[in-house]
Amino acid sequence: MALSAAAREHLATRKYHDRQFDIMAVKVLPGEYYATQDDVMITTLLGSCVAVCLYDPKIHAGGMNHFLLPEGDASDFLSESGRYGVYAMEMLINHLLKLGARRERFRAKIFGGGNVIRGMTHNNVGGNNADFIQTYLKNEGIPIEASDLLDIYPRRVNFFPASGRVMMKKLVNHYDNEFINEEMRYKQAVTKSRQETGDIDLF
Repeated sequence: MALSAAAREHLATRKYHDRQFDIMAVKVLPGEYYATQDDVMITTLLGSCVAVCLYDPKIHAGGMNHFLLPEGDASDFLSESGRYGVYAMEMLINHLLKLGARRERFRAKIFGGGNVIRGMTHNNVGGNNADFIQTYLKNEGIPIEASDLLDIYPRRVNFFPASGRVMMKKLVNHYDNEFINEEMRYKQAVTKSRQETGDIDLF
């Protein structure tokens, strides 16, 4: 399966064996995505960003992206902000289509959009991201099977694409500098061009 240079550039490459679930895992960082038919876990940590877990249940193919929109009118898909979100979705969708998935079979589970970083609250970055992805999926006719959006907490999302199952945990006390700085660096890059508590929710 040949991917474009742009797709390869944004494809997550950090793989490891997750001891908790005893499964190979792929970590998706801000601006990345991953799609597969393999029996793996795709995982990410979200703040103001959103992640879409998209899958085709018939062929057991699925993927996840992790993105944040530049400031601007996210409701206008032709604006700079809207185009960035559309691009992030097209990267994931196109990869799944190359695996044999069909648009009419897609199902989505969406997470994130929390206001967890000072300086992002005043312009409602998390809310804009959440609004964008809900509108995009509605326009594309892709059903949203589950969602957990907004609030003030980071989220850990573990997606099992072979089954479509998602385990999500709100990280009530997870505000470490590395995570905050990573999302801030990503926000700046976009603009320019383990303490985990709480209950686990299954989707």
